[in-house]
Amino acid sequence: MFQEFSIKVINSLSSSELESFKYINCHKKEVIDMSIQDLAKAVFVSTATISRLCKKLDFEGFSDLKYFLKQLLKKQDEKKKEPMPPFVDMLEEELSDIVKTVREIDQSMVDEVVDLMKQDYHIHFFAKGLTDIVFDYAARHLLSLSKYATRYDDTHIAYAQARNFGPKDIVFLASMSGETEQVLRVAQIAKSKNAKVVTFTASKTSTLSNIGDYNFNIVNTVPPLAEIDTKSRCQLMFILNVIIKRYVISTQEDNQ
Repeated sequence: MFQEFSIKVINSLSSSELESFKYINCHKKEVIDMSIQDLAKAVFVSTATISRLCKKLDFEGFSDLKYFLKQLLKKQDEKKKEPMPPFVDMLEEELSDIVKTVREIDQSMVDEVVDLMKQDYHIHFFAKGLTDIVFDYAARHLLSLSKYATRYDDTHIAYAQARNFGPKDIVFLASMSGETEQVLRVAQIAKSKNAKVVTFTASKTSTLSNIGDYNFNIVNTVPPLAEIDTKSRCQLMFILNVIIKRYVISTQEDNQ
């Protein structure tokens, strides 16, 4: 259900509205048979909260939302009946996105980022969800090379630290949509402090890509297999590996 709505809409929900949305997502069949009062009671919110949620999701009311759920369940049932695609097709599909991503990597941009990393810049990483796991790998990889980097898994700490950034800080930020609210906020704060911002997105026209001093495009065309975020981060991992490997080679050449 999450994939049916834009990141901007999801980020606009209040905490109580988001909890209601999550409940509806996990109990679609049950919600179809509920009244708005039953749903409000189940989620421990007011009926007004449910009504506001419906409006933010661009439904006329709760009945409109229930009709949407019926159609969504019907579509999911039809999809379950579809035969599984051949294994080789799946491999080619995934590999195609990696190859397309590789073709778009700008060597001059990589080298500029590497030059900053070689200087006494403080390196920072911040992302949310599955993307954060890839950044954890990158930060650990740099640490194994005796290059210290900070990865923030707490949003409030990321905000606080970003306010202390300056011209000698470089922050790596990633969001597949390029519209993740928390990541955008860190990017905006970092930019206002004259820090260097390196971004990774799957949308060249996204807000995050426009903020970045250096933006690396991730080709990610394979449709998700579930309602949760199942998009591959292999492309992001590949680009980070290229940057870090380039950093290692360049550092070795300087020491010769």
